[in-house]
Amino acid sequence: MTAAKKLASPETYMETGRVERVGAAFAVRLSSGSCEARRAKSCLVAPDVGDKVLCAIEPDGVYVLAVLDGREGAPTKLATDGDLVVQARGGRFAVCASERIDIAGAREVAVTGAEVQVRARKGSVAIDELGFFGRLVQAEVTKIALIAQEADTALTRLTQRVKRVFRFVEEVDQTRAGTIDLRAQNLVGIRGENAIISARVLAKVDGEQIHLG
Repeated sequence: MTAAKKLASPETYMETGRVERVGAAFAVRLSSGSCEARRAKSCLVAPDVGDKVLCAIEPDGVYVLAVLDGREGAPTKLATDGDLVVQARGGRFAVCASERIDIAGAREVAVTGAEVQVRARKGSVAIDELGFFGRLVQAEVTKIALIAQEADTALTRLTQRVKRVFRFVEEVDQTRAGTIDLRAQNLVGIRGENAIISARVLAKVDGEQIHLG
């Protein structure tokens, strides 16, 4: 009896077969012959050529219910034609792998949660354009190395407490401020090929000893 004749039967039954072709419709070889089949919505594993599948034969068509066995070493692929939502109500959802986990989106990847934690021994981030909006940033690091062509910072207040500061400027170091107050416990040294001190109203030098020349 051919597969077409079996499909004419009003009863529904199940049978195993082998996938011969994949695409919009599958070609599955059953014991009665080859026929076209559709993947059931509950069958999330995408069948591949050569896979052994369980099929439901109904009067209106053949449905692939599950993938029973596949090629050794071939990856298992979960695929849907539309949106896929995985939801754990009132519980925990975990994705684990012994080697690597990849999350890729052709357009966007969004992560939303009351709290997000990322822990790794080593990490790298490559982003063409990054926008960050937040209320508070706290960071504790041993060393920071930053290489940039330009850096623009607009702040209302900046407070720094360091033990040693070294700055090396090749061309111009310019500071414009309403008031500049420099204080040192021991020594203030200003050295240059030329030094100019100019004041529009008053220039004052005060000390127990003043040496010029």
